[in-house]
Amino acid sequence: MTTPLKNAQTITTSTRDTALRQELSQLRKINTILSSFSSTIDKVHNDFILFNNGTSNAMIMMQKWSNIISQASFTQEMLNNTDWVPEDEETEEDTEFFNDLNDKNDDDELELLSRKLMNYESENLILNKKIEKEVANREEKIRRIEEIANKRKKELGLMSGRNKQQKKW
Repeated sequence: MTTPLKNAQTITTSTRDTALRQELSQLRKINTILSSFSSTIDKVHNDFILFNNGTSNAMIMMQKWSNIISQASFTQEMLNNTDWVPEDEETEEDTEFFNDLNDKNDDDELELLSRKLMNYESENLILNKKIEKEVANREEKIRRIEEIANKRKKELGLMSGRNKQQKKW
């Protein structure tokens, strides 16, 4: 014959098991969502890197295209100029002109590289701030989840004085 005390213990045990199963189910859903969120952040980060590389390459190509158009324009002007007579030997002025042109191209390329470096550094700072913020948010979420879990454990009677002491160690 079952006593009322035994029935109460059975009901309490089945209620606790049900609550634990629900808690486990909720934790699994949360873990799935957090995992999905983390992979989405990684994908966005990779997309930003690809985008930045693409824009940098486009700037380099545009600079080269501008140089080509400038040289083509100069050549066309020289060919259309009826007063211009090409010489077989390079003059000192021509050598100076081409050296200046090469120096200008080197300066432009150096300036472009400096701009790219500044862009990378600023992007790096922005990404570091985002990462720090994300880590702080995750730590706060974990802390809140642990508080809720401890509260539920207390409510379910799963946490005793001995468990609290073990956790402090």
